[in-house]
Amino acid sequence: MTIRSFCFTFSFLWVIISCGQPEISNPCDLNSKSFFKNLLLKSAVDYTSPYCKVDTSFSLSGTILGLSTSGMVLKTNTGTEVSISAGSTNFSIPISLGFGARYTLSIVSQPSAIVCLVYSGWEGIVPVGISGIQIICHTTTAKRVYGQNGSFTSNNFGLNANSLYTPYQALADGSGLLVSDFGNNRVLFFSGTDTTASSVYGQVDLSSSMMGTSISEINRPRGLTKDKQGLYITDADNSRALFFEGTNSFASRVYGQPDFISASPNQGGAISPNTLATPYGITRDASGIYIVDQGNNRVLYYLDGNTTPSRVYGQIDFLSSNTGTTETSLVSPEGVSVSSEGVYIADTGNNRVLFYPGTSTIATRVYGQPDFFSSLPNYGSIGAGTLNSPKSVLAFGGDVWIADSSNNRVLLFSGLNTMASKVFGQNGSFITSSSNATATTFFQPQGISIGQDGIYVVDTDNNRVLVF
Repeated sequence: MTIRSFCFTFSFLWVIISCGQPEISNPCDLNSKSFFKNLLLKSAVDYTSPYCKVDTSFSLSGTILGLSTSGMVLKTNTGTEVSISAGSTNFSIPISLGFGARYTLSIVSQPSAIVCLVYSGWEGIVPVGISGIQIICHTTTAKRVYGQNGSFTSNNFGLNANSLYTPYQALADGSGLLVSDFGNNRVLFFSGTDTTASSVYGQVDLSSSMMGTSISEINRPRGLTKDKQGLYITDADNSRALFFEGTNSFASRVYGQPDFISASPNQGGAISPNTLATPYGITRDASGIYIVDQGNNRVLYYLDGNTTPSRVYGQIDFLSSNTGTTETSLVSPEGVSVSSEGVYIADTGNNRVLFYPGTSTIATRVYGQPDFFSSLPNYGSIGAGTLNSPKSVLAFGGDVWIADSSNNRVLLFSGLNTMASKVFGQNGSFITSSSNATATTFFQPQGISIGQDGIYVVDTDNNRVLVF
């Protein structure tokens, strides 16, 4: 971009200056302090000088990896679209927004045989982050498998560094992969792309599976999430969530119980703000964590450092555990995810996923059902807009991923659409729900994570994790 004032150019941003009456310190003089003050004010508060009008235009740009079969179309929130041809390794799309404005970039159409994702920079603030955006395309055939010693056609379970037993969730954290190995009462860490685990939470070694209740033991782990301070695990059958600081294998904080040796649902009594009953999914935003309190039909939000929640989804207060099918109720929820737009909850018992904008606890969008009052599995017949016991949800890059467990598939919903645009696990078909163990099929998938190396799907009843 360039700055222009009369016949001057300044190469770092495109600005058109139209000046009014001159003053002693001309704000349109590129060498004056007034000009740069005006530019900074425009950047910070959309300030407009009475002497100098600043208009801006930018381009979103970045790289593309794996766009091999056919082209795609990109679109910004200002409505501008651009077609990208097959084989392209970079892109640039103009966007007319002022300093400090929020931008988004989405993929509105792409090849049928692959799945392309905006990995970094799909949203941001002008001019920060408008370059270096990364788009990566993946096939719908798995390239790597965890838990089956490299075989895509076996579904054995076991207890060692290379085996899994009904895994529930995976978390790609940049350094490797964490997997909640539910049936073995442990969480495994796989370094890099290695499919042999190098460390374990919940057990003393990689060949033990004892269940217990202490600062270092786990009984049926479910959800996983991380922040810069450490790892959070929902310890479902101990009705608690644990926080492990740094790389420690000993928990330093507990949610849902008064101490590290208690394990009764709702602490053996009535539901309260500080209790949990078989918690499942867990995630976090910039300020705190969300825990799916499955047994109490609710999702709780805790501000960082607090073990008492400040917000509840699915109930009118912190003392209720009712079920229902409305914009404000849940039945046996299992998954939760959060984006800059709001919160997504997998309302498993109602065969749907709900979206709550911002911090509202009233849903405004539903996936898997035609309205907020329907709850039948596949509401008649399976299709691109139906769900059957969805176990997890993931908001990523402006899209929504749902593990449609009892349909043995994972669905991708682009943008705000509630009809899926891609399907994993059914070889491209939206009307089948067969189960199998191959590089393209699932049996009760229950977890999704996305990292730089690929899309991770926890294929629970095949005792494995597949990477696409």
